[in-house]
Amino acid sequence: MELRIKELREELQLTQKEVAERINNVQRNVSNWENGTSEPDCENLVKLSELFGVSVDELLGRERAAVPLEIGDRRLLRAIRKLTDGQRDALLRLLEAFGETIL
Repeated sequence: MELRIKELREELQLTQKEVAERINNVQRNVSNWENGTSEPDCENLVKLSELFGVSVDELLGRERAAVPLEIGDRRLLRAIRKLTDGQRDALLRLLEAFGETIL
């Protein structure tokens, strides 16, 4: 199985330590996953896929997303996921103010 962790991590300009911290793990494990010494368990696969904004299948190298996200899109998606419900509502109102061409 060829995991895409390193490729996706580098696209987001994250260090192994930053990835580990964001999924509540340790840098050594991220390094081992990237070099093929070990593989993440199901829980960590899900956490990684959420962090990178890809499906588990894409993370595993099985298929590409139908519409691949650009690096900036992934960063934006990650930021949006961190917003509170109120912040998301405010962002949607702002986008709606730009008109239908954006939404």
